[in-house]
Amino acid sequence: MRAEHNVKSGHMMLNMNFWSVVYVAVAIVFTGEVFALIGFISRHPIIVWQMASLSLAGAIGQFFIHMTVSEFGPLPCSIITTSRKFFTVLGSVLIFGNKLLPRQWVAAGIVFTGLGLDSVYGKGSGKKK
Repeated sequence: MRAEHNVKSGHMMLNMNFWSVVYVAVAIVFTGEVFALIGFISRHPIIVWQMASLSLAGAIGQFFIHMTVSEFGPLPCSIITTSRKFFTVLGSVLIFGNKLLPRQWVAAGIVFTGLGLDSVYGKGSGKKK
């Protein structure tokens, strides 16, 4: 998609969000959840500010994800995302004292090993053939 059509991050984000809104709007109208949503918002109007804050934070995050995909490709984006999640879990264990099961430690070790190997042997690093 990126190579053939030379799309930019804003264009990808706009189209993805447009179709997401269309599908979700159809779904909440079809299931009748739209009335529950309206009722909830009317009982708790403070939620509008919280929804707007969450939407803004999500939009900023999406912007950087789409920018990374359009500028560097999907592989670096997945590596960045995996690294962020890995360090979030590690920070949760170290800072907040959350416990991991032995198999979760093994999985964290596999992720760390994979990231390390990618930095050493990944595309663009090392000697050219």
